[in-house]
Amino acid sequence: MKNFILKLINSVEDETYLYDEDDIKNGKDIGVLCYIFPLLPYFLNKNNKFVKYHSINGMNLFIIVIFYYVFFKIFSGIEVSIIQVFLSVIWLILLTLDCIGISNVCGGKARGLPIINKIKIFK
Repeated sequence: MKNFILKLINSVEDETYLYDEDDIKNGKDIGVLCYIFPLLPYFLNKNNKFVKYHSINGMNLFIIVIFYYVFFKIFSGIEVSIIQVFLSVIWLILLTLDCIGISNVCGGKARGLPIINKIKIFK
């Protein structure tokens, strides 16, 4: 299981080399907000390409969380435990992806989120 998770995380290409070191250094603080309030850093720091990259990843994750929430509301009234377990697993995956994004920002890496990187709602 550990190897599967590491392989999944490393399956996303590291694009850090595309960004200036000053953008990365100046964008780390506000970049963390990209995975909490994705629109706020996007508009506050439009000139920083590193922040913009992570804001777009954060917005893609946020849209998927909204879809999850709608799906959850539709199926939350059903008393089938399999669906509840499935929804809980999806929620844990979304939280893990959020933590991976924050970890990437703190580490100064421009790496997309596993799974979500293939679903580009915002570009």
